[in-house]
Amino acid sequence: MGKGEDKIAIVPLNRQDIARGFIFLMSFYLIFLSFSSDNFSFGIVCLFCSLFFFSILFWIGPLSVDPSYLFERYADNLGFYLDNVEARICNYLQAEKKSDKVLVGVAFNFFLVMAFVLPIDLLFQYLTRGENSLLFYQQFLTWVIYVIESAFGISVYIRGENSTILSYQDMIDMEIVSECTGLHETVFLSLLILCFRGVKPMVRVKWAIYAVIFIFIENLIRIISGYPLIHIYGFSTWDKFHYFWWHTGQYALIMSLFVLWVMIVAGNPKNKSLKKNLVR
Repeated sequence: MGKGEDKIAIVPLNRQDIARGFIFLMSFYLIFLSFSSDNFSFGIVCLFCSLFFFSILFWIGPLSVDPSYLFERYADNLGFYLDNVEARICNYLQAEKKSDKVLVGVAFNFFLVMAFVLPIDLLFQYLTRGENSLLFYQQFLTWVIYVIESAFGISVYIRGENSTILSYQDMIDMEIVSECTGLHETVFLSLLILCFRGVKPMVRVKWAIYAVIFIFIENLIRIISGYPLIHIYGFSTWDKFHYFWWHTGQYALIMSLFVLWVMIVAGNPKNKSLKKNLVR
């Protein structure tokens, strides 16, 4: 039997692995509850509970030795079923040549990404449709912008019932609503990266974290740049640019970054997952 046909047995997920996966997802849900809370104390409690559960996962058990353990286990088990589906599609389409199988694999990969990401993206948009649906995070972002602009000598202070309005002496006020947080774009781009098969799980996790940091910084620059742009070009011009960027430019940027990531990172042989024929 050739090297490419060697079959490596994988162990099905046990109860402990399923419990770890559940705790991992619940920790992220607690973060969402924290960001969307309109009560500061409740938001802090949810955030600390999430950090507590994360600490349990990574300080006790196999994750304390190998942080990639959980991601590798789920990737292998999910890959077992997805590889079988891909093989059946190839058989159905009679894709026998290597080039044909690669084409089917790429198309199947993109289909899975969008089939998984879009429903989550739509659900997130529905849950955060209100102006203050991410109030705790809105308050945090408002405070960060206040600190940065104050450091540059801009006369600004925070006001409003929810402490999300930046008030300037020489410009109109700016309110940080849920759409201004950039969390929707952060979730969208990070999920695109995480759900792309064929790349080592920890490589995907690493670049998803980079995506979170990038969108956070890009969003800060977008908001803070409003102050000089309004003074130079006027509010009307800035408002048109802001509307265009937030409804068109942002998504063009996200998809461009994802395509570049697929070409440069996912296409790098050292980042690809090991080719395995998995059996139970």
